Amino acid sequence: MDNLDVLCIRFHFGGEFDYDGYSVVYNGGQTEMSYIERDKVALPEIRGYLGDHVSLSEEDEVIFHWLFPGAELNNGLKALSDDKECLYMAQCIIMGDVAEIYAEILKHNEDDNVVLSNGVSDDSDVEDDIEEEYDSHSDAEDSSETDGIAEDDEERSEDDEEAQENREHANKVKKNPCATITVTSDNVVLVSDSPNKQDDKGLDDDTDTPFLDSSEEASYDDAEDGEAIRRKSRFPKYDSKAHTPKFEIGMTFAGRAKFKEAVIKYGLVTNRHIRFPKDEAKKIRARCSWKDCPWFIFASNGTNCDWFQVKTFNDVHNCPKRRDNRLVTSRRIADKYEHIIKSNPSWKLQSLKKTVRLDMFADVSISKVKRAKGIVMRRIYDACRGEYSKVFEYQAEILRSNPGSTVAICLDHEYNWPVFQRMYVCFDACKKGFLAGCRKVIGLDGCFFKGACNGELLCALGRDPNNQMYPIAWAVVEKETKDTWSWFIGLLQKDLNIDPHGAGWVIISDQQKGLVSAVEEFLPQIEHRMCTRHIYANWRKKYRDQAFQKPFWKCAKASCRPFFNFCRAKLAQLTPAGAKDMMSTEPMHWSRAWFRIGSNCDSVDNNMCESFNNWIIDIRAHPIISMFEGIRTKVYVRIQQNRSKAKGWLGRICPNILKKLNKYIDLSGNCEAIWNGKDGFEVTDKDKRYTVDLEKRTCSCRYWQLAGIPCAHAITALFVSSKQPEDYIADCYSVEVYNKIYDHCMMPMEGMMQWPITGHPKPGPPGYVKMPGRPRKERRRDPLEAKKGKKLSKTGTKGRCSQCKQTTHNIRTCPMKGNSGKKISVQERAREVQECSRPQKRFRPSVAAGTSQQKVHIDLPSQSSSLSITKKGQTMKVARTNTTKK
Repeated sequence: MDNLDVLCIRFHFGGEFDYDGYSVVYNGGQTEMSYIERDKVALPEIRGYLGDHVSLSEEDEVIFHWLFPGAELNNGLKALSDDKECLYMAQCIIMGDVAEIYAEILKHNEDDNVVLSNGVSDDSDVEDDIEEEYDSHSDAEDSSETDGIAEDDEERSEDDEEAQENREHANKVKKNPCATITVTSDNVVLVSDSPNKQDDKGLDDDTDTPFLDSSEEASYDDAEDGEAIRRKSRFPKYDSKAHTPKFEIGMTFAGRAKFKEAVIKYGLVTNRHIRFPKDEAKKIRARCSWKDCPWFIFASNGTNCDWFQVKTFNDVHNCPKRRDNRLVTSRRIADKYEHIIKSNPSWKLQSLKKTVRLDMFADVSISKVKRAKGIVMRRIYDACRGEYSKVFEYQAEILRSNPGSTVAICLDHEYNWPVFQRMYVCFDACKKGFLAGCRKVIGLDGCFFKGACNGELLCALGRDPNNQMYPIAWAVVEKETKDTWSWFIGLLQKDLNIDPHGAGWVIISDQQKGLVSAVEEFLPQIEHRMCTRHIYANWRKKYRDQAFQKPFWKCAKASCRPFFNFCRAKLAQLTPAGAKDMMSTEPMHWSRAWFRIGSNCDSVDNNMCESFNNWIIDIRAHPIISMFEGIRTKVYVRIQQNRSKAKGWLGRICPNILKKLNKYIDLSGNCEAIWNGKDGFEVTDKDKRYTVDLEKRTCSCRYWQLAGIPCAHAITALFVSSKQPEDYIADCYSVEVYNKIYDHCMMPMEGMMQWPITGHPKPGPPGYVKMPGRPRKERRRDPLEAKKGKKLSKTGTKGRCSQCKQTTHNIRTCPMKGNSGKKISVQERAREVQECSRPQKRFRPSVAAGTSQQKVHIDLPSQSSSLSITKKGQTMKVARTNTTKK
């Protein structure tokens, strides 16, 4: 169960309140803890949990009071009278706090006498006298009842009159359990806690009368045996569980808030906008906002009962369903889709908007959807802050259920109060499983949180015989620094019994900040491999030609130094500078040719840690304890699944290793071997020659010794000598070792309600640091990674001008473009068509005397001549010249 949905309650019962004139003190009694799901908080549920600590019968009456957080008993005690008050209490108690509930129990014995076991009333100074007087009456009643067991009712003596009076008094107490009991010299008198009860019928939103349902209409009658029986109400009650609220005249509600909530729910379900022209403490009027729609409802405090009652109601609609329903607010959207947003914080706003339109039939704006999602994210952040106070209880539960585990918690000493800083978890089953048969190869990596809190998650992974990841330990730290990596490696070194200098062990990691220096300082003799993929990504920033990629990876995967030098020479032919810069990072960290023999691991990358980060990507958005629990449950299930998977395997070697062996068997088709008669072979692979020794299980290419799996050259020699390649695979890949590893299972843990309570301080959350700028929605992708999306990326392609086919510009800036290359707007094109559609006037040049200043030649289609026209002012001079028709 999610600890965000649990309310912690501390019951106080069996004691009494003492008022000295200045302050109220609760003396004596018992205290017990209970944990209730927040969505099930109700008065019957609280009574049921109290019954787990004290014996209660169905006839016993219990009066509950709760203490407002941060207040004193003088002014912070509130009556817990109905479900609405219970929900209000649950909202006031934030995560990590405890609800203090004081219970007054009115117990009934076999003779229907009331025995006060504690009291919560304003007249606390006379409670002792009340109990003494009340006990004396109860004793008298008991004695009279005992004497009359063998007699008929008609033969009872006058001594039972006092017992009868006490029985009548008990019935009055059950009719009005909120009243105050006072003592006189003769008998016990019941006095109401309100001087004018008839006028105190109202129900305010904040000051609800306790036990409204037990005092309506004086709804108790006396039975023949003196038992108070509740009378059935003549008014209908609102059914809050109905999908569509139904109203009728006379229907009662437990307060104005319940009535308004029902009306709003009706508007949301029926897709109609309901407005409240009158919304007061004692009366509410609601009507449909559609013009001329007659739907109307009015409710107020009832005169015959203490409930909110419907007085006027017209259930007629002549309006259509509304897609502009203003009742669909951002807070109601957040309440409806909170569980979906919590599980998928990256839910797109457009998708959420579409979901609201389909489910709630409302067109909402993006800003409203954004506000709704912001409300949920703030709730998640508040929940994250509350989980930090439970880390020590979580530590105690892990150590209780899984003995031998390691859980380390560090607090930030820069603050004067306890503030969470780091947490490390390594289960006993993971430690023993790794030491039972995993190779001495550890992958280290870190990743950021996806949620509202700052921090990073560090992980350590092993490799099982099937070449799958085996989680060992994980931790939460504030940042990836030398200090945090040193702390993590130190704890891991102790759990796995790593040699003080790291001899014989292998660490594979990325080039994180501080990790390299931390490994060199604490494990100087360990073999530290770095992910070749990241090294190549940095190298490719300068040498971007795609032709350099394969030669680079051939250098990384070359299993011997002569072949490494050969591949590097091939790369130098393409890029001499690149072949030189490749050696800036020492090849002992990223090339197989420099890897040490004995680890049975030929990996040159850290993809297994990347797979683990993607495996838990949805969990990284949860609060800290929920995140740790999510990782634990995933590992818990993974161990069980791998344990069951191995039952169906046949043969000695694990399946993934056999797949790898089959690939080398295919490569052996290019090899030829000659045998010396014993264990020596010469194997020719194209233009290269290698030597193989089957007894020593060695090959001059070094891959067999490096990986523990026969290479193509060794397989060729095994086929010549008629031997099975599977028999020459290292035992660390066997199914037997696999079963030994997964024989260690994690033990189940209890829920948060059953976690042991520790005496450690409750740490607060670390400070939230908001980075400048807009938060990134996606991670930075590697240059070699495919871009996200469904369209082909144009990155790296050269565009051409469609006019001149050059790559230096496009058609907009083409120097050779004419009308064909010029873009014309729609208005210009329409004007051009209109001008062309008009009838053209015939050209008739006028002839006048003047000086020729400009000559224009006009070709006449019907004549073989041209006109020379001169223009001066408004006159034109025409001169005819004879030309030859072309």
